[in-house]
Amino acid sequence: MREVTASAPGKVNLALRVGAPTADGYHPLATVFEALDLRETVTVRTTRTPGTTVETVAHLPGGGIDRATTELMRAVPARSHLAVRAARAMQRLAAAGPWASTAAGLAIRVDKRVPVAGGMAGGSADAAATLVACNELWGLGLGPDRLERIGRALGADVPACLTGGIALGTGRGDHMAPLECPGTRHHWVIALAHEGLSTADVFAEFDRAAQGAPAPGAQGAPAPAAPTDEELADLTGPARLAGPRLVNDLTAAALSLRPELGGTLSAARAAGALAAIVSGSGPTIAALASSADHADEIAQRLAAAPAVARVLTATGPAPGARVDRQEG
Repeated sequence: MREVTASAPGKVNLALRVGAPTADGYHPLATVFEALDLRETVTVRTTRTPGTTVETVAHLPGGGIDRATTELMRAVPARSHLAVRAARAMQRLAAAGPWASTAAGLAIRVDKRVPVAGGMAGGSADAAATLVACNELWGLGLGPDRLERIGRALGADVPACLTGGIALGTGRGDHMAPLECPGTRHHWVIALAHEGLSTADVFAEFDRAAQGAPAPGAQGAPAPAAPTDEELADLTGPARLAGPRLVNDLTAAALSLRPELGGTLSAARAAGALAAIVSGSGPTIAALASSADHADEIAQRLAAAPAVARVLTATGPAPGARVDRQEG
């Protein structure tokens, strides 16, 4: 039996600009992703039993097992798990290659460290790590562009998790252009909410609030403005320059559905954060600090905010999906 372990990062959106929905219901995006050192780890192992199985274990920041989230993930049907969907896409390719005899049976273990339903692309990181692991497991030799195309079909955030670093996403946010960020190190405080927030609900609220704008798919419907070169230079630079540039067009929609998140944003700023932002569609709040010590100070104060369930610290940018270990 062969076994490969790979990992992929969660993310924050430094900038998220949202356009009016197109005729197919999707929103064009112009977004800047930053990969964080909170990583999902996926181990894939060939088995003699046909079929694909998945086991997910969620971990707490201190290293213990998050039993509640682990039980929650156990209830997710395998066909809906992004790691399984990614593996099946790769199995179809492996079935035509030299490893065809090993492609029928696969066991997947996901070790989760990115918060679930927090707007940080944890599920997409599972898919990205699985793509990279299966590519190695079956010697498929797929390059980054091909993996990105496969990832794009699985979810809009998968390419960002494959790419890592800081990258500009256009289209549906899934066409990636890596950005140069030599020496950049951002320190983040991640404030988790007590409950998740549906991405679909947030976009629906965004559309409701935009009533009166051009109809979905209509000619002249506004496309999101891409960041300027100056904005990109600041976002990929030191925290003191990046902070004032943080923006998220979904903030009002997320706060409309979960008003208490406004209190968390205010608490983060009162605690001394350089800036604070709703991460993606929420409900996670990401606060930017000037140093690791500053992040620890903010985290201690933010942990007392009423709408905060748990606080993590993280750094970025971090590498994209990569193979960490292989056996057999």
